[in-house]
Amino acid sequence: MLCAKYDYKMDIAVKQEEAFEDGMEKGLKQGIEQKAVENAITLVREFGISIEEAAEKMGAPLEKVLEKMSNERTGI
Repeated sequence: MLCAKYDYKMDIAVKQEEAFEDGMEKGLKQGIEQKAVENAITLVREFGISIEEAAEKMGAPLEKVLEKMSNERTGI
């Protein structure tokens, strides 16, 4: 039989810590993806590599590379 006592403050603290860790992980993934997109654009501009090949080499989503390049052209 389980004899543990429920502690509301501890429960909230654990949930906050889990949410913080999830947020950090998500932010790190977004940062890595953003850098891959920027690197792919650099390959296209400086080395004349096709957008598709650059995205593949950098591990960046092609849609994000195309979107960022389009936004830069339109000034958005």
